[in-house]
Amino acid sequence: MLRFIFGASGAGKSVSLYREVIERAEREPERNFFILVPDQFTMQTQMDVVREHPRHGIMNIDVLSFGRLSHRILAECGGEKMPVLDDTGKSLLLRHAADKHAEELPYIGRNMHKAGYIDEVKSTISEFMQYNLLPTDLDLLIKAGEKRSTLQAKLKDLRLLYAAFLEEIKNRFRTPEETLGLVASLVPESALLEDSVIAFDGFTGFTPVQYRLLGALMATCSEVICTVTIPAEEDLYSFREGVQEQDLFYLSKKTIFQLEKTEWLAQREADFAHTPDLDRFLEAQRQLRKRRGIDRLLFGNPVVRLSNNPPLAFLEAGLFRYPFKSFSGEASTLHLSVSLTREEEISRVFRTIRTLIREDETLYYRDFAIVCGTQEDYEDAVTKCASLFHVPCYIDKTRKMKMNPYVEFLTAMLQVIVTDFAPDAVFHFLKSGILQEGEEDIFLLENYVRARRVRGREAYRQSFARAFPTPGGKKREESDKLALLQRLNALREKLMEMLSPLLAVTEKGKVVTAGELTEAVREVTTRCLAKEKLDAEASRLEEANDSERAAEFRQIYEKTEALLTQIQELLCHEKMDVREYAQILDAGFSQMEVGTIPRKVDRVLVGDIERTRLREVKYLFFTGVDDASIPGRVSGGGILSETDRNFLLEREDRIELAPTPRAQMYIQRLYLYLNLTKPSRGLYLSLSAVGSDGKSLRPAYLISVMQEMFPSLILEKTEGVGKLSDIQTREDALHRMAPLMRSYADGLMQEEQADFLALYGMLQDSGQIRAEVEAAFKRYEHHPLAGALAEAIYTTHLENSVSRLERFAECHFAHFAKYALSLQEREEDEFDAADLGNVFHGILEDFANRLEQEGLSWKTFSKEEGERLLHLAFEEYTQTYGESILYGSARRQGKLTRIERIMQRTVEQLQYQLKKGDFMPEGVEVDFRQAGDLPEIHIDLSKEAEEKEEQSAIPVQGEIVLHGRIDRVDLAHQADKVYVKIIDFKSGKKDFDIAALYYGLQLQLVVYMEVAKAMQQEQHPDKEVIPAALLYYHVSDPLIKDGAGKSKEEILSKIRSELRTTGLVNESDQVIALLDEELSGAGSRSDVIPVKRTKNGTWDSTSSVVTQEEYDRLASYVKKQIRKAGRQILNGDIAVNPYQRGDRNACTYCPFRSLCGFDPSIPGYHMHLLEKWTKEEVMHKI
Repeated sequence: MLRFIFGASGAGKSVSLYREVIERAEREPERNFFILVPDQFTMQTQMDVVREHPRHGIMNIDVLSFGRLSHRILAECGGEKMPVLDDTGKSLLLRHAADKHAEELPYIGRNMHKAGYIDEVKSTISEFMQYNLLPTDLDLLIKAGEKRSTLQAKLKDLRLLYAAFLEEIKNRFRTPEETLGLVASLVPESALLEDSVIAFDGFTGFTPVQYRLLGALMATCSEVICTVTIPAEEDLYSFREGVQEQDLFYLSKKTIFQLEKTEWLAQREADFAHTPDLDRFLEAQRQLRKRRGIDRLLFGNPVVRLSNNPPLAFLEAGLFRYPFKSFSGEASTLHLSVSLTREEEISRVFRTIRTLIREDETLYYRDFAIVCGTQEDYEDAVTKCASLFHVPCYIDKTRKMKMNPYVEFLTAMLQVIVTDFAPDAVFHFLKSGILQEGEEDIFLLENYVRARRVRGREAYRQSFARAFPTPGGKKREESDKLALLQRLNALREKLMEMLSPLLAVTEKGKVVTAGELTEAVREVTTRCLAKEKLDAEASRLEEANDSERAAEFRQIYEKTEALLTQIQELLCHEKMDVREYAQILDAGFSQMEVGTIPRKVDRVLVGDIERTRLREVKYLFFTGVDDASIPGRVSGGGILSETDRNFLLEREDRIELAPTPRAQMYIQRLYLYLNLTKPSRGLYLSLSAVGSDGKSLRPAYLISVMQEMFPSLILEKTEGVGKLSDIQTREDALHRMAPLMRSYADGLMQEEQADFLALYGMLQDSGQIRAEVEAAFKRYEHHPLAGALAEAIYTTHLENSVSRLERFAECHFAHFAKYALSLQEREEDEFDAADLGNVFHGILEDFANRLEQEGLSWKTFSKEEGERLLHLAFEEYTQTYGESILYGSARRQGKLTRIERIMQRTVEQLQYQLKKGDFMPEGVEVDFRQAGDLPEIHIDLSKEAEEKEEQSAIPVQGEIVLHGRIDRVDLAHQADKVYVKIIDFKSGKKDFDIAALYYGLQLQLVVYMEVAKAMQQEQHPDKEVIPAALLYYHVSDPLIKDGAGKSKEEILSKIRSELRTTGLVNESDQVIALLDEELSGAGSRSDVIPVKRTKNGTWDSTSSVVTQEEYDRLASYVKKQIRKAGRQILNGDIAVNPYQRGDRNACTYCPFRSLCGFDPSIPGYHMHLLEKWTKEEVMHKI
């Protein structure tokens, strides 16, 4: 006999049910009574029943879940003795089936390797099983979806995988869905259930396979009682009369009908001839229950739970019911608030809990509960604040284990084999934390492997013999090199020894099975003492009172072993490669979870809207009531979209599946109703204004619903720090001291200054407070290196490149870190921009030498000769550069063709530029050391200067010796004059910036010109040496975007214009003619140098020209800047003073930005702001 207990939330359905069961169990000790509740409700229900029982015992009452009931029936009646396949096992088999049938899965197959996709497939197939759909049923759906190609493709793939999955488990395993079906068939044989009373409490609905079990129970048990949350005043039996999904109690009405229909089906199966049709049966049963009064209707407005709380009673009676009614009184037990961040929101919750407990001694922590709109968004804040406020909490969740270090260790171990010892995989494995090798040795090995391009298992099997790369080109003693290599080889040998079981079964060409791979993985974990290390870590976490993480480390090894055992049982003899095995293992890891149980009974329960089942609490805090969480996040339907599901529902045979996303949205309103009506004394709704991603959040629709129902409710905005009087614990005070201290230090604190100082006096013995004081009053002050230390680092003979001086101008500290401390970024096996520049320079130098060897000049070689010599230079240089780095991979070799093409274009263009003038190359890669002791290279820092600025500088004894190489020096000779042109080749486009020169950021061209001039002056003492041009040439082969329809000559002209040099040119007409003899007449523009004439014959604003006198002033200024920088360096200047110029600054690409501590929010730190001066302004300033 089916019976119901109807009532609204809080009407007392559960209490009424438990009391009836207890009373009848006392009267009928020979009868068995069962109460079935959701899994997470069993322990609480047992406690409630024991507490309610007069003798506090439940001898003939069992509190079970569906899973526990199944276990009891199977234990009693037997059945097929097959292991139950859990979600992990399903994922493993589906992963394997997908790989086996990859070519037959055009839709699903291409997505199976995406993270989480196998889980979606598993969920869909589990759904088919829950709703009694077989592969043959899918055939009908496939036919019905003929006009919906995407849906049909999905269903075909799912049908294939579903059939393959069932074939895999046939006669070997049973799924949980099949288990309930098996239990249903065994129910009639159960003496335990015969003539028993079974009650269902706390369910909002059931799946088809659960209804099947319910039907068997109805046929066997004497009574089946179900509690249903629905006000007794509602039309309880209106489901078939067109009730809409948006009806708050739609799900409850549907459940009532389905239970009644299940009873009809059970009776029809038992006695088909005497069972009326469904409508007459329902009418007869309802009248019978009404006549006998066996259904219990718990009326009440207000409901029992809320009888002393008018606002909450009004909320229960009116929430999501239309039309809205408004509460006329003061809603003193309801509260709405918004905080800036989630941490502030949760802090307010815990402060309120502590305040309420302090004010009412009858309250316990278990009288409070926190429900989060999106639980994962609040876990960190809850954990942190619970510690700050000393509030015991239990977060009701299962923790995914995929990010556990042991899982990372196993994943990385297999990736080492899959990628054939790729550096990322090797060091992911070594750094996983399980091996516990010395960090320094691991980092040294990583530096070595990446710098020396160690790849493949064969490379790791051989002893490392090549020297370790040294920073900054510094030399290392031979004994040190040997010792370092010994350390590296020791770790290499240990790595190979640990992995040897896997290496043995995965040798090239060897066929391997899943069972063999599993045994090899187990052997590696045994060698690494994984279990012992995990147990030790769990013990450490327990001592640190981190019970959740400790539980994870206690369970992870056993769960992983169970997963490996499943692989052996399911796939032992299946042949596969390591990649497929790793994917299968990863699918298993994604299903592994660790559950926790509360350590204390008296604790605040923290959960979410749907999963967490709350019993009566006195105060409920509903956090995260924002538009991103309420309505709750629902999936788009998984593999089958909402559109797909709606299509299947609209068919005549109405294939029933899990609720669509739209239906889930309405169901969530029922869960909201159930949660909001749980507290008997107070309800607090809150949200934060900003999410964890920094984006603003708005109040959820529920807030406006509450304010419409309760006009007196105001959304209270809470302050960030709050009042000092709100501080609850010493930890809370310490946590809040940082912003308070900053306010005090900045002079912003006024009214609460006395309270703050009193609080500080109480806490000043804390080391944390001392750190907070130091941070609050922190100010950056530059302290130069002591003179003796600076001299010891640099010596008085300061050898500098021009780029080093430019680095000093960018930021003094960055110069110190790179050149004094010799810090450098890890050397990588990469062909980067610097390598490309080196190759360009090397090939051009080699080409120039070959021209000279064959007696050719830059102006006279033919196109064919140029191509031949360039190819020879290219071949020889690239094959030897960087230990043949360009030939290390197919991708890099692909760059060779591009490089050769660029160099052919460069040689052609450089010849063209020379042919347009009278200059001829004099030297390539001209080293400053060839110049001897020229004053332009050896700059005396102790010499007295005339400039006032230099006279005020701190005097030092020493000199700067400049180093450098001029890419190319060209000369043009006349009777009494020598004209000098220098070219600096760049792999990236670079323009001359006179303002950058002024600030010391672009000294190179002027310094190079001064050195080249001085060298020529020494060679030609009887001639005047004149600077003609200081130029950058961008080595490239530009693409012409608008070349369609143009002739080859027009395209070539555009290319030459694109490759025009940039830099600074002597504006003398005589010099211009030497550089480009074709430039003449008004309005003409050179395609080799950066000059253009206006219609009046003058230079236009885009021309980069200077007079001889202006150049001399620039050269003098540069020398002064070098002398100034040299003195600052030797005086120990290491100031953190990065430049800022427009949207560019020295920190953007600085590798030392995490080292210097630069923080513009700390007083004393600031960018060195540079102006964008024009040429005229710069010339005026110098």
